[in-house]
Amino acid sequence: MATVNYHISDIRNIALAGHGASAKTSLADALLFAAGLAPRRGSVDDGTSLLDVDEEEKRRHFSIDSHLIHLEWDGKQIHLIDSPGYPDFIGSALGALSAVENVLITVSAPVGIEVNTRRLFQEAGRLGRGRFVALTKMDADNVDYLRDLESIRETFGPECVPFNVPVGVGPDFKGVIDVLNPPADVPEGCPLSPDAAARMVIEQIVEEDEELTNRYLEGETIALDELRKAAHDGILRGHIVPVVCLCSRLDIGIKELLDLLSCCGLSPADIHRFGVASAPGLASDPPAGGSDGVEAQEVEIDPTEDGDLVAQVFKTSIDPFMGKLSFMRIISGRLTPDTPLINLRTGKTNKPGHLYVVQGKQNEEVPEAIAGDIVAVAKFDDLHISDTVTNGGNHSAPHVVLKPINFPTPMVPRAVEPKAREDEAKIAASLAKIAEEDPTFTYRRDEQTHELIINGMSDLHLDVILQRLKNRYKLDVETHIPHVPYLETIQAPAEAEHRHKKQTGGRGQFAEVHLRIRPLPRGEGFKFVDAVKGGVIPNNFIPAVEKGCLEQMQKGVISGNRVVDVEVEVHFGKYHDVDSSEAAFKTASAAAFRKAFEKARPALLEPVVAMEITVPGEKFGDISADLSTRRGHITGMDTLPGGLQVLKAHVPLAEVLSYSSTLKSMTAGQGSYTLEFHSYQPVPAHIQQQIVEKYQKSRAGVEEE
Repeated sequence: MATVNYHISDIRNIALAGHGASAKTSLADALLFAAGLAPRRGSVDDGTSLLDVDEEEKRRHFSIDSHLIHLEWDGKQIHLIDSPGYPDFIGSALGALSAVENVLITVSAPVGIEVNTRRLFQEAGRLGRGRFVALTKMDADNVDYLRDLESIRETFGPECVPFNVPVGVGPDFKGVIDVLNPPADVPEGCPLSPDAAARMVIEQIVEEDEELTNRYLEGETIALDELRKAAHDGILRGHIVPVVCLCSRLDIGIKELLDLLSCCGLSPADIHRFGVASAPGLASDPPAGGSDGVEAQEVEIDPTEDGDLVAQVFKTSIDPFMGKLSFMRIISGRLTPDTPLINLRTGKTNKPGHLYVVQGKQNEEVPEAIAGDIVAVAKFDDLHISDTVTNGGNHSAPHVVLKPINFPTPMVPRAVEPKAREDEAKIAASLAKIAEEDPTFTYRRDEQTHELIINGMSDLHLDVILQRLKNRYKLDVETHIPHVPYLETIQAPAEAEHRHKKQTGGRGQFAEVHLRIRPLPRGEGFKFVDAVKGGVIPNNFIPAVEKGCLEQMQKGVISGNRVVDVEVEVHFGKYHDVDSSEAAFKTASAAAFRKAFEKARPALLEPVVAMEITVPGEKFGDISADLSTRRGHITGMDTLPGGLQVLKAHVPLAEVLSYSSTLKSMTAGQGSYTLEFHSYQPVPAHIQQQIVEKYQKSRAGVEEE
């Protein structure tokens, strides 16, 4: 790729997606080998794959991040993104899907369709991508081709049709036959007749064109070029999903797959992307509409090489030598190293200086990139995943901001702290760099519990994150399940008083405070009322009374958790001309608050989350029964294609902090869930008693058995 000598119609952007261990990376290595770009086929198992560039990937023998390669085949520029297969690393896979027009879903022939296969197939359809299905590992034992094809059609729909059929299966697998262009002499050993497969394919294809349908029904033989053109159009509309067979290890079906992708795959010119208009040159103008309530205008982007530059960042990585690399898909226009790039999120402008195409772990510098290309720029620290960049274009016309890539919210929390005290200062900066690369990893400092909380997609995901923290930044950390951020409140009015008197030899301390407290409606927070009359507490000490109450509310009373929804009224007190001070009144008011709080029927509130749990239909009863043991309240249910059911429920957060491993165990890894905060609700009395007793023991220094 020394120079750009192709056009947008010659580009095929393809994401390899599917469940883990379905041979995606092995397929990418085989494609490079078939195109003559590798002297030998790389292997995941022996650590020679050109795509597993991370040491952690080599150690674990599966992909953690997405990786890019490119090749040329039959005059087409093919850009491939190999994405991780396990649900734990779904973020990288979704980023890859956002950057392509074609998604090749790999299904392990001996295993069949798995949970992430379904999810990625459906996501590719939702995004309007052209979909292909590859049955891999056709040489393995216990392969049943007809069973696999039936399962694919039953799960994904009758639009899935066999564009080639195997010659032999299992150890006897020795070739594939293109059913639209079969050889004169068909070898024996095909589990499905090429003629029968051809009828399935042609009948699905001609449905795209009424004229073709009539000609086919009249017995006319449709020319191969016409069939391929109609197949391309059907793939574009989502009405045709080619199914192919291959074995990467034996290099069978690889060249045939490249031929199919080249002739029937979608080009970047086939799919028009949409964004929202924002005022030119003003990054602060919200793309979703202005304060006047006018809805933002959706804009269709014409994918041409000569239009204004529009590109989107879909991946970032930290290279040990080049620093931060931002990978962007060019939607429209051209990009050179001297093109001024405007980040429409921040308004900042920078020149890339260098453009790179990536081949595994190698970066190749190029002088130019066009609409449809995928390139990387280095050291543009301002860019984040989902950012839209432009070169400014027509300064009087609105900029177009592409819709952000939709990533799932990480569900599995852990509290972390460095083993070495001196590492406290650098842990947040290191976590920030990791979060920059992984949109499904977050971290935050909990203001209530003061813990540093990291969130990931699963225990495995967080394990990889922590290993990366150790390898890259030399940080060892300890982890534990984070504390639940309970809240304390009251259910009845009460009053109390406290006299603080202390003589230390010099100036003494004296303050007396009388308080009344009342419950407030949920969400009201705190209200302070000064009802003191006659100057029994001088005005200059009233703020200290309020501050003492607020500080005690922050510390909590019965469980060490923050107090909310309380009104405090100070109505009487006493002071001393010499010994009274702000500190004395703070101490007295905090003690008076504690006394009143304990009389006011204190209650704990716990965070409740709204969950959506997706499981195979046969596991629905087990999951709903398990939720009832977790104090869950089922609010609804739904049915999805492929025999999946969705269960909606409200569940206390304390009951699902480690739910990821439970769901994985109960569904053999086929379940997934999302959750978001719903509300705070009272804790049942017996559980509140346990929490309070545990807190009192910790305060008294009593060790639990």
